[in-house]
Amino acid sequence: LHFVDAPADPIAAIDAQVSEQLTSQRAADEIGAALAAEDDELAASFVALAGERGIAVSKHQLDRLAALRAGAAWRTLRDFGAGLATGGGNSGAAMAGALAGDVTGYGDLRDLYKEGGKAVAGQSADMLVVGLAAAGLALSAATWSSAGAALPARGGLTLVKAAQKAGRLSKPLVATLSRAAASAIDRQALSLAVSAAGRLELAAAWRAARIVLRPAALKAFITLGGDVASLYKTTGQRGARQVLALAQSGEEVTRAAKLAVAKGGKTRAILNLLGRGALAAVVLSWTAAGWIFSFVWYLFGLALLARRFGVWLGRKIGFGRNIGAKRNTQLEQKTTLAPPLRAQLRRSRVRFPGIKNNAPLLGV
Repeated sequence: LHFVDAPADPIAAIDAQVSEQLTSQRAADEIGAALAAEDDELAASFVALAGERGIAVSKHQLDRLAALRAGAAWRTLRDFGAGLATGGGNSGAAMAGALAGDVTGYGDLRDLYKEGGKAVAGQSADMLVVGLAAAGLALSAATWSSAGAALPARGGLTLVKAAQKAGRLSKPLVATLSRAAASAIDRQALSLAVSAAGRLELAAAWRAARIVLRPAALKAFITLGGDVASLYKTTGQRGARQVLALAQSGEEVTRAAKLAVAKGGKTRAILNLLGRGALAAVVLSWTAAGWIFSFVWYLFGLALLARRFGVWLGRKIGFGRNIGAKRNTQLEQKTTLAPPLRAQLRRSRVRFPGIKNNAPLLGV
């Protein structure tokens, strides 16, 4: 990695990569594939990116996109119901349904009982879903008490949980989040929550579930939820899932959220063109300056250490003492001060800890 070559503006670096890869044919192919998959958000993203680059889109494809969006009402109703019932789905409506279930507590309690019950029984369980459900219940309480202020992060966690259940998270991201969840779960609180949910004592299950996840891990999950919510706001359900399938850590999700803020509706097209390369470019560019700054300070510290070693070595071999005495003699020979003042000058020596025979105040 050549840190000094990293561009100062990460967005400009990504724009340069897009310019290299987005041709008229590539844009037409990508829009056609998105329309075939009924992914109107991705198709619209490529239309916007092509327009920014001065690439014309055929009237046929624009008409197909308009028709796809016109028929969205029925799909919205269908997907909302599926999301409410299962907590899954691959559309904005499905996300809305899943969120409706989670905000009321139903969806998270369902998932906590199902996967948490396996963990309490000593069976193989999805600890990431357990952690996300527990964090979600804590955020749901905050959502109601804060008049909706916590709703974005609450929705972001719902989307991450749905992506995990559908197998859409990248393996490195799953591994990182699962380890964090497993190490931060209070097993006693989990057992109480599962037991209360099994008896349909929902109030008791809710109270216990809200303390299943320890505070540090809860804070990390809330940050993740906020970043995913920011992605969802800009790129939609599929765009957020696209990032979760590419990102290998929570930090990369944060970087993707910053990219989405900068590029808006064109973000999905950029991610489709560049894949993980977009996230890697953003990470390198935004952190390269910090690495270089740290490296400079490292060299500065090394120089100070070398200087201290030189002083110490000089003291050991008497070199510093001889030089200091020689400089003092030369100063006294050259000065025209009266003898009393010269005597005062000899006494006025600047003393530094650990260094003997320091030069006189006016001789340094």
